[in-house]
Parts: sequence; C-alpha cells; structure tokens
Amino acid sequence: MNRGLRHFAVLGVLSGLLYSPLLRAATGDTSIANLQVSGMVPVYFQVIANSINNFLDLTPKVVVTQRAIGMIHFKYNENVASITVSSSTVSGAPENASNVAYSFAAGGFKVSFRSGCQSVDTPYNTPFTLTNSGTDVKSTLSTSLTTFGIEEDCELDATYTGTSVNLPMAGFYNMNVVITMVSQ
Repeated sequence: MNRGLRHFAVLGVLSGLLYSPLLRAATGDTSIANLQVSGMVPVYFQVIANSINNFLDLTPKVVVTQRAIGMIHFKYNENVASITVSSSTVSGAPENASNVAYSFAAGGFKVSFRSGCQSVDTPYNTPFTLTNSGTDVKSTLSTSLTTFGIEEDCELDATYTGTSVNLPMAGFYNMNVVITMVSQ
C-alpha cells in the first residue's frame, strides 16, 4: 500500500473514533472544578489605659464632678463577654500605705465614662461607685459584633467630694482603676 493511502486510512479511522457516539459527551453533562482561596483576619482583643490626670485633689470639702482621669483604648473584633471596671483596693477608694481608705464625704469615690463610647452601656455615663469586685459595663453592641470590630478611645472620669473633716491625716493615698475585658 502506498504511503499516502496509509495516512488517509489512519486519518479516516481516527476521525471515525472522534465523532463516534462512545466518545462524545452526553447532553447535560457538567464538570466543575473548585479552587479554594482563603485569608485570615487577625484577632484583636485589647484594652489599654492611659492616665490623663492621675493626681486627685484631696483637699477637704473639695467637690469634683466628672474630672477626666484616664483614656481607655478598646480594640477588638470578637464579641465581649464582660468589661469590668474595679478598684485595686479592698475599699474601692484610694488607700494609704497602712491600707486605710481616704474618707470621702457622702457618695464616696465614683467613676463614669464620657458619652459616645460604643463599648460601654449608656447607664455608665452617670457616675457609679467603684468597688473591688467591679462592675460589668459592656454594651449590647460589644457583645454582638456582626460585620466590624470596634476601636475607640473612651474617657474615664472621677466624681467625689473631699472629706468633711477640716484637717485630715497627712499621707499618700493611691489605687489603680482596673479595666478587665473578657471575650465570649
């Protein structure tokens, strides 16, 4: 057989196979491939306290109303279970080296957050008594984040009336206001 005829015969067999019903896809066949890609958003969950004015005026009978004492920086992108504000002292007030609390007049030592803080529930814009066990001040928004996290600075204020005694005992009175944030 001549060489041209052999090529023609091979081409004829191959084209017959290519168009045969056995090699053609049936109507309605589907082929799908998935290529997965992903990325990671890091978890942010922090609270940072910065003092604005950490020296209290303890002059007898002084009246202090919502004086800025600190800036609390919140940054989180997962839901909050609690934001607790507490005192490092058992009395909830500044104490001297002998653990004796400064004797505030009626009302004691109170703190509050300046309005506009998304992390803190609005009732805590009004001064509340600071205690050693603490108060959970979280807002509903902080517990149910849906599409974005929160990063904000919230001003913490102090409210108190100095002792009613004309000449209190001398001494250095101090404490820490502790802000503890726990995730869900």
